[in-house]
Amino acid sequence: MILNLTSTEQAKTTIRLHWDKITKALDSGKHLTMEIKLASKSREQEEKYHAMIGDIAKQAQHMGAKWSAEDWKRLLVDQYLRETENIQGKIIPNLDSSGIVQLGMQTRNFTKEQASEFVEWLYSWAAHNGVAL
Repeated sequence: MILNLTSTEQAKTTIRLHWDKITKALDSGKHLTMEIKLASKSREQEEKYHAMIGDIAKQAQHMGAKWSAEDWKRLLVDQYLRETENIQGKIIPNLDSSGIVQLGMQTRNFTKEQASEFVEWLYSWAAHNGVAL
């Protein structure tokens, strides 16, 4: 069961509503898992930043070359995280040591707040780099 909570009152009501089910299950020896986390990004936010990255891929260059939207996404997410959250990806040898692999945070793990901040960061990045969105 996934519950989307938006207010303190809603949270209190929801917990009270489910409290009997929770205690009944625990009292009968069942084990439960409860996860409380920030809301994930919305589909609308995802569509927005993908469209923006598409515009960047069509107009911008890096290292004198054009790159695909997927390549730009990796570059932009990496830079966004370095600048805003002080998170840095890692570059390590691949399993047979014939190349390298970059590891790091991906947008699929963004919260709603991170996705909003990423969109704003993209607007700023595009403006500073002469990209029309």
